[in-house]
Amino acid sequence: MTSGIGAFSTLVIWNYHRVLEMLNIGGPSQSRDMIDVTSHDSPNAFREFVAGPASGGEVSIEGNFLKGDVDGQIALHADVQGGTKRTVWIVAPMAAGGAWAFEAIAKGFDLTYPHEDKIGVSGSLQVTGKPDFFTPQSAGISALAGIEQTGGSALVITPAPAAGVYAYACTVNTASTWVKLTVTAAAHTIKVQGETQTTGVQGGEIALGAAGTTTEIFIMVYEAAKSPRLYVLTVTRPSP
Repeated sequence: MTSGIGAFSTLVIWNYHRVLEMLNIGGPSQSRDMIDVTSHDSPNAFREFVAGPASGGEVSIEGNFLKGDVDGQIALHADVQGGTKRTVWIVAPMAAGGAWAFEAIAKGFDLTYPHEDKIGVSGSLQVTGKPDFFTPQSAGISALAGIEQTGGSALVITPAPAAGVYAYACTVNTASTWVKLTVTAAAHTIKVQGETQTTGVQGGEIALGAAGTTTEIFIMVYEAAKSPRLYVLTVTRPSP
């Protein structure tokens, strides 16, 4: 029986924000230069080589264009123009575990407009320095709680938070425009919507969409030299 792993739900995380609706992710395409040290004394007249500098290569991405993906696709485009180096993660499906972590510069951003198909986006990320590949998976969260703006009421989050449960939901009062979350993951780095939080300590306000919409809150937690665990809390703000 095969031990192959499906790639569906792999994520590119740029500057601790998801790049949404990617279809294909390739790389990092690592390589190492070879230095020819052949001389008149090389045995049997065969060329000899020693290892030269290594390169982290590039990561190629392709997906559906989403103009509303402000922190992902649109931020990536801005960083192509600005030349800003960012932290990048490529995270395998949670059931599999494993992740790449590296620094990169956004090298390319391209939109296509075929007359019989969707608007597509593609791009490339130039890895700078050594990319790390982590196979052990972080322990993950042990608790997730929060409050909403109206009355400071506690969020009723379902299902019950657990390390291996990655999708959560709650509903707030239609008048609430923000929530604050408390994520507990001891000995982890915790990122909520790209912002660092301390384990067990309530974070700042997270803005919600207009009444009648839902807001996805992205939570990333990871231990040193381990692949992260990724969670999404979908907050529904009902219509009046």
